[in-house]
Amino acid sequence: MYSIEDVELQKWTVSGLDARVAVLGQGPVALCVHGWPECWYSWRHQMVLLANAGYRVIAPDMPGFGQTQGYAEIADYTIERTGRFLSDLIAEAGVSNVLLLGHDWGAINVWGFALQYPHKVSKMVVMSVPLKPLGEQPPTEQLRELFQDRFFYQLYFQQPGVAEAEFDADPEGILRALFCSPDTPRAKPVLGKSISEGGGWIGRLGKPLEQPGWLTDEAIAYYVKTYRQSGFAGGLHYYRNIDRNWRIMQRYADARIDCPVLFLSGEMDYATQRATAEHLVAQMIDRVPSLTVQVLPDKGHWLQGEATEEVNRALLRFVGVHGQ
Repeated sequence: MYSIEDVELQKWTVSGLDARVAVLGQGPVALCVHGWPECWYSWRHQMVLLANAGYRVIAPDMPGFGQTQGYAEIADYTIERTGRFLSDLIAEAGVSNVLLLGHDWGAINVWGFALQYPHKVSKMVVMSVPLKPLGEQPPTEQLRELFQDRFFYQLYFQQPGVAEAEFDADPEGILRALFCSPDTPRAKPVLGKSISEGGGWIGRLGKPLEQPGWLTDEAIAYYVKTYRQSGFAGGLHYYRNIDRNWRIMQRYADARIDCPVLFLSGEMDYATQRATAEHLVAQMIDRVPSLTVQVLPDKGHWLQGEATEEVNRALLRFVGVHGQ
């Protein structure tokens, strides 16, 4: 039986980038794509589960994250370029298709990958971010109309150099403020909702008054060390391409994803606006006809850690044990 201690951190060259790739197990490949602000480590529990179910699991630090080299320009961090990175990663693994898993920005990237490279995906497990219809206008225009003078983190991220300066100065502050459960008690935020107040995001989140039980000291220390070394800029560059992605994905606006898909979300997840399973099915079923949706009661956004047992049970039901 495999354990977390058996994970190998390997150096690969992918799309011309030096990449850190976590590898565990033998068999057909399961490819795990992390979100922000994370790295390969967010998949550690699922890597062990899938390896013991007969898969070879690979989990890269995505470009600009952790110990994977970033792209030369901010404009390179598009869903098209990320798709090429994942395609090249699959080729480096020596297979033609994979079981594909993604969470948060990883969810956005695997949806995009499956639309661009459908023959390279046998099944998908997607967490927290559903496949949404493309809006009528670029996302940042929509968001500015919606929020106006109110602070919204994705708009705050748009100006290069600003958010990374805040987070690089206090990586533990932003990570602890984000890695919380829905019921984690918080101090009153020191900043309000108006942009005109100035200031960044950490002061608007409210400092957690306790550490959630699922966030171990070892885990928070790993993430803090990772971001102290890498900085936050690479991950923020993905947000700086949401309008470019909107334009790129126009050609796939009506395309379907025909492989079997399991979508998991937390009942209290802000990324789904606390949508019910019925609403999520209705939102996606026309473009994802082989869709299974499971909403985990009382859970938030960080499903792999916050709801490890529930996620792992759902994974095993969906993918089965290889060879059975």
